Amino acid sequence: MFMFLVGLFGANACPVYIHIEDNLGNPASGLTVLVNNKSMGISNSSGILEFSLNDGNYTIEIVKNDIIKSRKTVSVVCGQDNHFKFQLDSPNSDSANLKEVTIQNKSVKKQIEESPFSVQVIDFKKQYDKAGDVGDFLNRASGVKIRTNGNIGSQVQVNLGGLQGKAVRIFKDGIPIELFGHGFSLGTIPVNMLDRVEIYKGVMPVYLASDALGGGVNLVTRTSTKDFAEVSYEIASFNTHRATANLYLQNKNNFYGGFNGSFNYSDNNYKVNVPIQNATNEEYRNVKRFHDMTRSNYGEAFVGLKEKTWADDLRLTLIYSDFYKQIQNDAGMVSVYGQAFSKEQNYTGMINYRKKFFDDKLKVNFLTNYSHFNTKFIDTTTVRYNWLGEVIAENMQQGEIRTGNNQRMKYNFVSSRLNLEYELSDRNFLEFSQLYYAQRRKGSDPLGAVSVIDGVDVLTVPATYRKDNMAFAWRSLWLDKKLESIVATKYYHYYTDGYTTDNYGFAWKSSKDDSQFGYLGGLKWEENNYLLKFSYEYATRLPDEYEIFGDARLVKENLDLNPEKSHNLNLNGQYSIIKENSSLTFSANLFYRKVQDIIFLELDIPFNRYINYENSEIKGFEFETNYAPAKWLNTGFNVTYQDIRRVGIKEAAFKYLNDSRVPNIPFLFGNFWANTFFGNLFEKGDSLNFTWNANYTHRFFLVEIPKNQEPPLFGSVKDFQTSLIIPRDGRIGQFSNDVGVYYHFADKKTTVSGECRNIGDVRLYDNFNVQRPGRSFHLKLVYNFF
Repeated sequence: MFMFLVGLFGANACPVYIHIEDNLGNPASGLTVLVNNKSMGISNSSGILEFSLNDGNYTIEIVKNDIIKSRKTVSVVCGQDNHFKFQLDSPNSDSANLKEVTIQNKSVKKQIEESPFSVQVIDFKKQYDKAGDVGDFLNRASGVKIRTNGNIGSQVQVNLGGLQGKAVRIFKDGIPIELFGHGFSLGTIPVNMLDRVEIYKGVMPVYLASDALGGGVNLVTRTSTKDFAEVSYEIASFNTHRATANLYLQNKNNFYGGFNGSFNYSDNNYKVNVPIQNATNEEYRNVKRFHDMTRSNYGEAFVGLKEKTWADDLRLTLIYSDFYKQIQNDAGMVSVYGQAFSKEQNYTGMINYRKKFFDDKLKVNFLTNYSHFNTKFIDTTTVRYNWLGEVIAENMQQGEIRTGNNQRMKYNFVSSRLNLEYELSDRNFLEFSQLYYAQRRKGSDPLGAVSVIDGVDVLTVPATYRKDNMAFAWRSLWLDKKLESIVATKYYHYYTDGYTTDNYGFAWKSSKDDSQFGYLGGLKWEENNYLLKFSYEYATRLPDEYEIFGDARLVKENLDLNPEKSHNLNLNGQYSIIKENSSLTFSANLFYRKVQDIIFLELDIPFNRYINYENSEIKGFEFETNYAPAKWLNTGFNVTYQDIRRVGIKEAAFKYLNDSRVPNIPFLFGNFWANTFFGNLFEKGDSLNFTWNANYTHRFFLVEIPKNQEPPLFGSVKDFQTSLIIPRDGRIGQFSNDVGVYYHFADKKTTVSGECRNIGDVRLYDNFNVQRPGRSFHLKLVYNFF
């Protein structure tokens, strides 16, 4: 594909930029650009048109309504800055005379962060030399805690504002991430695959039209306005290998194409401290994990057209991914598995259309996609293993995990998103967004649930799930655009039908249809160095297909689930001091959540089931400071505290737990960092960077503890509480350090980096007793062809 695109686009062509202004220096949009009497496209809202030409002389004409407004002969020299500016005469040119015009465009990152919502943006454009995956960077953001059950390929949850799991929605370019498979997930995406990550806390923007309860994360894939080709390769401890490839090419007719792909492999054979049964008793020893290998592939190829009269951008994308994961242990690291595994293949097609109408007043963005999944979950062995990888029992019942599975499933997903924005005036805007999502599931498992009445494998009966989310908003600017407001209403609807089974094997067809309304509001005030924001949302999170249908092996169906609901409030403040060579920024966020009908996994024998069980109240704050005393040094820290309490418990037997902390969720954590930058060390144009990142997570509770028996925040722990707290070895918290060194060669094409994660080899835990990797070493090479 690389050779095909190179041949198609031409090796000698180079980008040319036409910038058109009126006599006042304002950008002139909607004008046709002719090169040697051939149309190359229309200038955008910034008055700019980009295309490609070979070396040579050309006559360029600017045309409006078939009238030539300007003509100029230019010389294009590849390897130089081919940026040509045209200024148009206006019949009213004598009515105004500006001696100097200064135009400053805010970056996308800054525009998003200055919206009325509580939002943080991580820009990856300067992070492509870093090792690891996206989750590592999210874990360093203020108010964010990434929870994982191991190393690469393990399940990853995002804790955001005291809520986590499915309460926090994850998107890829505005589409729910589950439609792209495990090959593109927080635990497998290298940073080279993304342009930025948007983290919305508590209140979701209208354009995502999501049913998230506690916020969301939008992963924005890489894009470009010029040709580039980049590859990277990383090798790390535990036989870990990661590679990426990114390609983008565009010709002079604004036809473009490219490829983004990644590969991940790891044995995940790091050491863990686990119980080993000897001849007389059980002892804890450090042993290597032996059945946790992960392999994933992800690739997307795309072609498109830009800056046409009928489309600003039309793109077709085809995606393939596969994922293989061995399963080593349960959540308590008590049960050991030696043969169970899961496998997945995903095929996706996607079309994206963007266009501005009515002199750019109406913006339309439509995206639709179809995904097909083939999945397997195989657990049929009749032997059992210990932590040493030894077979300790034979001729047992099939299945290491409960009653065994030979599950094969097929999923079909359809999703579409429509975003509209209409400019009523330069200070008033209407926004509309709709997300449609549908899933159909069908499969088989001869070892799974069978209907006693019908005598059929429950999974062979198709199960369907559909939801439709809509949002409508009015956004306004006030007080010379220093104040911005937004009010919106949201509508959520879902329908589902399938088989319901009970613990005795009886099954029957059933369905559920439900709808909810929500609303939000936000204010932002900005002046000089100050930024203040307040936002509120009455949020709803619809139960998803897994919670409703279960997995027919460990989790049973429950079609009677109600949506989760929450009142979310945020108050944000920021103060910045920006000078020529230094900067200092303070930011803080106070948040409150009141959550109802929390969907909870009820543990039962022989199966589990999701139910609406609890209500909770969350109060918390975040604080972050960034200080750059000079161009070569940047340092800072953030800290988050979230008080998450169970409230409104009605059962008499459990009222003693009222106002207790929700277990297995960290409530105090933070990050520290320092980055240095040195240039022109060995030759002109090179650079050398050093980084240090530290993470602290305070001890948290493994199970519910009555409030009157909670240990002091930094005080000693009583003996009976030791087994109820993570970590259980007496530490007040978990503190780990990462260091890295990065060298960028002067040719601007090659970067070599080395990192050491968890340099102190500290024992780390995220969920229950599942131990995370110890010290690891990473070496990464990034090369840009052009």
